[in-house]
Amino acid sequence: MGGHALNGRLKINVISDNLNRFRKGNHIFIFENNDYKQYTIEEFKQLADGGRICLLRINGVFDRTAAQAFKGKEIFITQQEAEETRDQLEENDFYYFDLVGCEVFLDNKKFAEVTDILQAGSGEILIITDNKGKQLMIPFIDSMVDTSRIKEMRLDIYPIEGLFDI
Repeated sequence: MGGHALNGRLKINVISDNLNRFRKGNHIFIFENNDYKQYTIEEFKQLADGGRICLLRINGVFDRTAAQAFKGKEIFITQQEAEETRDQLEENDFYYFDLVGCEVFLDNKKFAEVTDILQAGSGEILIITDNKGKQLMIPFIDSMVDTSRIKEMRLDIYPIEGLFDI
């Protein structure tokens, strides 16, 4: 996220498949000063290319200088709002927060639990804590993480050789 033009719009990279989240009057949260601050959406515009880069105007941000203060920050919604739109998900889709707390199986044995998700430049990384309390990271890609049993709070992993020092 960063500033755009002179009127306080924020240029954002949208990772949600639900652009209705950004309707005028909806609320978003931005983490700043160790707390989540609520803002009201005043305007949302998808850029002409139809991609994921969009423009967002929120209450209290009126100029480029104010908008620049948001550079690099992430936008959040409440879990309650996400749950209210769960019926709009495709059959095998899920929210990232559904992953946290899932048991992780390696070779059909419980190996770890998902404790966090890290946004990396080229994708996401699951932070898992193994049965010995050691934190490990695994790229969240189809070839390494099977999410077909997520409704059972189970993920099966297939790490490449040498990824984990176990």
